[in-house]
Amino acid sequence: MKRIATQILFFLVIVNLVTSCKPKALQIYIPKDATSKEMLAASEIRRYIYLRTGGLAEIVSSEQPTGSGKLIVVSRMGENQVPSDLQAEEFYLKTEKDGSMEKLIVSGGSDQAVLYAAYEFAEQLGMRFYLHGDVVPDGKIALNISDLNIRQKPLFSIRGVQPFHDFPEGPDWWNVNDYRAIISQLPKMKMNFIGFHTYPFQAKFSDGPKAEPLVWIGKEDEVNADGTVKTAYPVLHFNTNDSTWGYYPVKTSDFTYGASQIFETDTYGADYMKNVSSWPHTEAENIKIVNESGKMLNDAFLMAKKLGVKTCVGTETPLIIPKEVKDRLGIKAETDQQVKELYKGMFSRIQKTYPLDYYWLWTPENWTWQGATDAEVAKTEKDMQLAYEVLNEMGKPFQLATCGWVLGPPKDRTQFDRVLPKDMPFSCINRGVGYTPVDKGFQAITDRPKWSIPWMEDDPDLIGTQLWVGRIKKDALDSYRYGCNGLIGIHWRTRDLSPNVSALAKAAWTANQWEKLPEAANRDLPTTDFYTDWSKSEFGFYNKKLVDLLVWLDSHGQEMKEGYKGDATMNVTDWIGGPGGLMTNKAVEELTERINRYKFIPQMEAILPNVMGAGNKERFEYWLTNLKYNRSLLETALVYKKLLMSIEDIKKENDQAKKQQMANDIALPLRLELKGRWEQTIELLLAKASTTGEMGMIANLEMHNYQHNQILTGQDKFLQDLGVNLPEKAFPGKEYLGKTRVIVPTDESILTKGMDFYLRVRILSPEKQVSGKLVWRSFGNGKFNSIELKRMDRNVFEVTIPAAQINDDFEYYIEVSAGGEVVKYPVTTPDINRTVVLMK
Repeated sequence: MKRIATQILFFLVIVNLVTSCKPKALQIYIPKDATSKEMLAASEIRRYIYLRTGGLAEIVSSEQPTGSGKLIVVSRMGENQVPSDLQAEEFYLKTEKDGSMEKLIVSGGSDQAVLYAAYEFAEQLGMRFYLHGDVVPDGKIALNISDLNIRQKPLFSIRGVQPFHDFPEGPDWWNVNDYRAIISQLPKMKMNFIGFHTYPFQAKFSDGPKAEPLVWIGKEDEVNADGTVKTAYPVLHFNTNDSTWGYYPVKTSDFTYGASQIFETDTYGADYMKNVSSWPHTEAENIKIVNESGKMLNDAFLMAKKLGVKTCVGTETPLIIPKEVKDRLGIKAETDQQVKELYKGMFSRIQKTYPLDYYWLWTPENWTWQGATDAEVAKTEKDMQLAYEVLNEMGKPFQLATCGWVLGPPKDRTQFDRVLPKDMPFSCINRGVGYTPVDKGFQAITDRPKWSIPWMEDDPDLIGTQLWVGRIKKDALDSYRYGCNGLIGIHWRTRDLSPNVSALAKAAWTANQWEKLPEAANRDLPTTDFYTDWSKSEFGFYNKKLVDLLVWLDSHGQEMKEGYKGDATMNVTDWIGGPGGLMTNKAVEELTERINRYKFIPQMEAILPNVMGAGNKERFEYWLTNLKYNRSLLETALVYKKLLMSIEDIKKENDQAKKQQMANDIALPLRLELKGRWEQTIELLLAKASTTGEMGMIANLEMHNYQHNQILTGQDKFLQDLGVNLPEKAFPGKEYLGKTRVIVPTDESILTKGMDFYLRVRILSPEKQVSGKLVWRSFGNGKFNSIELKRMDRNVFEVTIPAAQINDDFEYYIEVSAGGEVVKYPVTTPDINRTVVLMK
């Protein structure tokens, strides 16, 4: 018995020794009464330490850090030697040494600034943040918190994005999870604003807009207590059953080369637009669209409010009253009283439906192209004053602002500044779809908030890759020089323009550093510094030739004339009956020259085998494919142009037999080559598709270029009339020809506690039998759990982790079985999984 007792004692001593030798977890201290943002800051520090080092830190609620070694303290202004004069958005990172203790102070002038400090620390660890998600470098590092001493404040108090509603490439195809995911990326980039424009009318021409649902127009008694509306006029966000902006209706099941696999319904759009009937829909459908999109915004904007992101919606001024509203309310003439009643109805519905910080009134788009008469300006000015009166009478539930395609009336940029209240921010997007510099008229507008809105991409080239870092940096510098306090980027897509997004976010904090550069007078600022950092973080290495190439590709946009888009190095599509039209408006010689700009692609391909790390390789392949796809768009347009020229030559020939011979010997081979180029283009796009924006690009090719512009089949009838037999191989196939790919467009990385985690998974595969599961666990917590993916339709699946099962921050990956192959997403799993942190 004594021997057994001795053995037990010896065993316990050994266990104690082993336990005591186990490395102590890094501790992150937060105040006992920490706010939601301070707690989130600690969780984010914990997340990114875990992703970069593999170590799992412990969050401790205590005012007094104790112990030895490294620790992190989320602190407040005036405590732990944090300066007491920090401004509201100024953040502070400082390493302090106290004997054997090395502590990193994470602080700021407010809990919002503390959150920015946490994300700055993550960037110091190598993280980079974009709208589409985080970039986590491959490999693990040792945690180093030594020698950090950063104190920084923004140059602009409003910093953010303006995703533009109209096309499928943009927010028209976002669901609530997409809104929340993208909004949660904004504070990571130290941004604090998101705003949306709403078209209120149906264009008289077929290739224009139709009324949109985010802002509903009607009277107060037509709104229920919960913000839902009793009646609605025809509205939509883009869906594949409609013909706005030169996209012809096409069933997604008719999309070519397997693209249909990633669309779960023939009439595709945001969830509230799926399977809707043809325009103008039924009234019940229109009411549902307005109400469901309103509920979606409420969910998204509540998330924004928690994260310190200001929100903005608005429509055009003078108020455009839809015909159906006029007819229903018996409006014959638009009196001031009627306009005020409508504004009250609009604002009341917003107040009841979703939280809002700003409502902006957009001056007419044609002011930038056609100017404006004095009468039009006077009517616009009066309309703004009426809207302001209504908001005042309602107790200012949100703030009124202005925006537009020009800054104020074209004849006098300062006219509105002299007559409108000074608490109304003035803003405008740059003219010429961004080719025109920031309006110098901002300088003359005084004593009011001023928001500059550069273009992060333009819609004429909406399906091509666009790099505008140098131009964005210059726009930020000009905005700073002109006294603007807001810097906002207009855009549609996300991942495709991630360098531009990053450049804008960083410029809002650093633009003043470029004032004395020799190039400060140029249209574009230098970009070598940006692309050096970007390529290292994106691909894991520095290559001078690659950086020089990116610098050469970037910006270089030239105006055709003031206020009008010109050309740029990377332009590959144009506005031809709508956005992103293949350049059939260019000559063969010009298209050939543009294709020759991509002669560097073999050099990039030669780099690929030397790229180390699964994440680095995936990102390098993504950008290489982007550039190949750009080239393919031009090659397709070139063959089309040659086919068109051959048709013109045939038409000039009078001899019928020679016509037929030319059609078969010259035109038919070109027509077959055109189909081959089309196939190549679609395959390249499918090989890189990873976001809703790229799904919208697929829709553009199928609905706008293929159907509306008839890029492939437009000359077929002429050839068939000449007796040409177009073989089956002249037409696109339906089968997917690539390798199995898992596409998860939405990266919702912050989840409100008590909510389910929901995900949609889209799979491209040549295999008929496809299934999958979501595999997840709390950070670093041993055993994984799994949930089977549930098929919605085709190769689109959904999965939910119930809130009751989510007790802590977690990581997950997707495992797909396709035939005999297993494919995992992200490609970095198991080393780096997708992660989600919880927020109160």
